[in-house]
Amino acid sequence: MKNAIIQEIENKQKKTDIGDFRAGDTVKVHQRIIEGMGDKKKERIQVFEGVVISRHGSGINEMVSVRKVVDGVGVEKAFPLHTKTVAKVELVKYGKARRARLFYLRDLIGSKITRVKEDLQKNIEEAARKSALRKEQDKAREQAKLAEKAAKEAEDKAKREAEAQAAEEAKKAAEAKKAEDAAQKAEAKPEELAADVPAAPLV
Repeated sequence: MKNAIIQEIENKQKKTDIGDFRAGDTVKVHQRIIEGMGDKKKERIQVFEGVVISRHGSGINEMVSVRKVVDGVGVEKAFPLHTKTVAKVELVKYGKARRARLFYLRDLIGSKITRVKEDLQKNIEEAARKSALRKEQDKAREQAKLAEKAAKEAEDKAKREAEAQAAEEAKKAAEAKKAEDAAQKAEAKPEELAADVPAAPLV
């Protein structure tokens, strides 16, 4: 039995979005390739498409072996599924296989070199699922655009209302200042008139 600390660390490193595929299915493995060092360090994604000939192991040690044929030559690559270098595994189509390990494909030649019978029913269901998912995503994007547009319109309306209110308050303040100045002038006028009246002569 594994130590609890080791198990906890492995659970943190374990991916949850690997996907449900098995031997016989065709997949695309997106692998991160890091080139250079330091400031010149670059990262790119390399896609390897082929037939899954085995998926074995458990936990973070789970591996998948993928085989394809290039110019009549079989090429196999084994990928640790829970490593950071594997960005994602994309299922292309389902295949029908009676074995968990299709190592017999290595011995086939000619037109049968990568022949695995296609599971049409599963592929039709997967295509329908992807189509429905795309429709949902398109609908969600459209709703997000409408919500963003409504929020922008509400923001613009609030801004216009705030500007109009500020202008109205400024107008009222100007009118109040004008009235105050007029009142001050009216109060000062009797005093000025009294100052202009000549003093009465002494008898």
